Amino acid sequence: MPYIKSICRAGKTKEIAKYYTRRFHSKGEKRNRKEKVTSKQQQKINDRQLVRKLTYILNENFDDSSRYVTFSYRKENRPDIELMKNHKRELLKKMRKVYKSEGRELKYVETAEVGEKGAMHLHMVINDVDMRKIEKLWKFGYVTSKPLDSSGQYRKLAEYFIKYMQKTRRTTKQIQKKAYNCSRNLKRPKPKKQIMRGSRLKKDIRVPEGWYLDKESVREGITEDGYEFFYYTIIKSAERIHKSLKRNKPAISASPPQNT
Repeated sequence: MPYIKSICRAGKTKEIAKYYTRRFHSKGEKRNRKEKVTSKQQQKINDRQLVRKLTYILNENFDDSSRYVTFSYRKENRPDIELMKNHKRELLKKMRKVYKSEGRELKYVETAEVGEKGAMHLHMVINDVDMRKIEKLWKFGYVTSKPLDSSGQYRKLAEYFIKYMQKTRRTTKQIQKKAYNCSRNLKRPKPKKQIMRGSRLKKDIRVPEGWYLDKESVREGITEDGYEFFYYTIIKSAERIHKSLKRNKPAISASPPQNT
């Protein structure tokens, strides 16, 4: 039975996914037992897909010059949901002006969080800027920020963002329609898919020279519809490329070349 091979390049990363679908399942062919999906299970499936899509976006648009920023409310300044929405809109409006004053354009991914005990935060990933100017914009509490690492793989950060959304979903009314919001100027990588012929899905992992495997990204299993899947992510490494070039560098003659 044919299966799909999907490759998504995003920044320094490349995700390779292989999976069967109903589209290529012939009548009479055996498949794994289909499980009845509950609403909670479906929510988990949807959230896993949100993590993957957000990982693509973060990996493609941000790097170690970008920052992960949290705007927190003091307890006495915690607003109701509608006012929190207004605060977020005003904050983004002022942030755009700061970037414009520096001759740049704001790029962001953001989500809101309301904790079980009422703590309220706005979480953002933004492109490089003078953070002192951004901190002065927030009058309701404190601002914390830290740079992203240089790996180019921000899957764990995407997981955090979806967890914030999940927590908020349990504790309060909907703050935003989507799990996260992005500025319109972000690139959104799309996987390239091809049909693979063969009776079995190949679970081989290929890591080219100058790349390395994100071991925590390796996933395999059976979907709730009974179809097999397998995927992993590799990351391009400038350091490993440099070592590779150094190993393959031709020897330099100790004596000067002769005139011919």
